[in-house]
Amino acid sequence: MTNYKGQAFTLKLGTWSGGSEVGDCTTHGLSVNNEQVDITNKSSNFFRTLLEGAGVKSAEIQISGIVSNNTYFETFQGYAFANSINAMALGWADGDTLEASFAISNFSITGEHNGAQTFSATLHSSGTYTFTGA
Repeated sequence: MTNYKGQAFTLKLGTWSGGSEVGDCTTHGLSVNNEQVDITNKSSNFFRTLLEGAGVKSAEIQISGIVSNNTYFETFQGYAFANSINAMALGWADGDTLEASFAISNFSITGEHNGAQTFSATLHSSGTYTFTGA
């Protein structure tokens, strides 16, 4: 089994092949949500039955990092203030990618007296997303 470095899991603005990495990120997380549709009925023999392929599908990304005046961070921050939906992509160390349009639902910047300013954000997919295996 191969292990991967966390820094190889990255976020880009735009597409994976033509986008720009938000290099100020220090942590990334991804949740894929598949809402289930229950179609259990009397002929299910008391077992829950789900309708395959139905329900709402979505992806959520959690990121955090160090605030900088890096052009790509400034663009990302601008997306948050504009409440806009923009193309973004995630990439894994093994070459897998996820591309979608995302809205930034939560964005915060914090700072300590004797430390760097940091940020965190939550992104929610809008519309279809495309996962491409390596």
